[in-house]
Amino acid sequence: MKRFAISIVLAAGVTLATWKMVQACDPVVRARCSEMCERMFSQMPESFPPNRMMADLVTVKKQTASILDLLEDRTKSQRCVP
Repeated sequence: MKRFAISIVLAAGVTLATWKMVQACDPVVRARCSEMCERMFSQMPESFPPNRMMADLVTVKKQTASILDLLEDRTKSQRCVP
C-alpha cells in the first residue's frame, strides 16, 4: 500500500512538472507554428483554395467596415436633422 501511494505521488509530480513545462513552452510553440503556417501559405499559388479564402475574408472585412461606417454616418445625420 505504501508503494502504491508513493507511485501515485510520483506520477502526480511528473504530471505536474510536465504540465508546467508545456505551459512555459506554449508561446514559443505557437510562434513557431504561426511562422511555419505563414511560410507555407506564402509559398502556395494564389489560386490555392485557402489563399483565396483568406483573400475573400479580407475583402469581407473591408466591406463590413465600410458598411458600418455608412450606417454610422446615416445615424449621425438622422440625429442632426430635426
